[in-house]
Amino acid sequence: MHIVIFIVAIVVTAVLTAGAGILVALLTPDGADWALLSGIAVGGYLLAPLLLGTLSTFWNTTGSPEAHRYHRRLLLVTAGVQVLSTVAMCVYTVLTGAPWWLTVLFTAVGVAAMAVAVRVGPFLRRADRRRAVEAAPYVYGRAEFRRDFRTILIAVVSTLVGSAAVMSALLAAFSPDEFPLVLRYAPLFAVMGGGIACVLVALRLSRRIRDLFDGDLTRANRIGKVVVRGKRIALSPEEEDLIAPFASLSWVAQAYQLAWFVLLFVTLGGTQLLRFLADPGDAMPIWFVVLFGVGFVAVLPVTIVQLRRTRRFAAGRSFSEQRTERDTNPA
Repeated sequence: MHIVIFIVAIVVTAVLTAGAGILVALLTPDGADWALLSGIAVGGYLLAPLLLGTLSTFWNTTGSPEAHRYHRRLLLVTAGVQVLSTVAMCVYTVLTGAPWWLTVLFTAVGVAAMAVAVRVGPFLRRADRRRAVEAAPYVYGRAEFRRDFRTILIAVVSTLVGSAAVMSALLAAFSPDEFPLVLRYAPLFAVMGGGIACVLVALRLSRRIRDLFDGDLTRANRIGKVVVRGKRIALSPEEEDLIAPFASLSWVAQAYQLAWFVLLFVTLGGTQLLRFLADPGDAMPIWFVVLFGVGFVAVLPVTIVQLRRTRRFAAGRSFSEQRTERDTNPA
């Protein structure tokens, strides 16, 4: 159920984002030079509440004083992003002469999205707690890997065939001369389909991790800091017993998240390169590729280091052995 709700939320966010982009383009035909500013604003209005709602749906953010403080800080950050998005839209309106009500409309949508995230997230989490609890293993075996790998391949092939069919039909009906676009963009859609399949696998594993901690966000953060980030934090004997099952699931979830990150970079970078090839005089796609590349280079090494550290814990080495190694080799 959580996966279905997550997919619906992503689809609704994507539709609203696309609708906002079309509305901005129609109302400000001469505002192409400042389109990035409006895009950042729209992203802030919608993505921040989406992340807030996802966290509230998944974890018990009020189960302990520390978790409650963390949730309160997240609320303040989300509200701050909404304010910054409104400032960005005001600047965009002044620079492009867009109608004043455009900012009011986007702000209202952002506030509504935040209200939905605050109210619906905890409700869905409580409803999920009332379901019959299914026994879930705290290991990720080869049989499960083969099943997930087949699912990802099916997602890639299905997305490739489906997107090619839809694009071919539309182009045949409205623009037959642009048929080569199918060969360019259908593979990118297929890559994105594989990435989404990786996200769904990571979500399923993350749900097992959540159940391991009984939804206790505070305890999950403490053990995550030790296992994933290598922090020196004193843990209770009960928390040390949770390290092995947590690491066994966490490193696999991180691997799928890393795959998603790489596939996302390939999709976005490929899209911008195709835009540049279609119009070499437009340098903006190259700047986007450079921006994506900087983010990729900055995030990838850190992610790999964290994954390898978690994998060491999952390999069966005790917490005390890991701590001794860190004390002996601080670097």
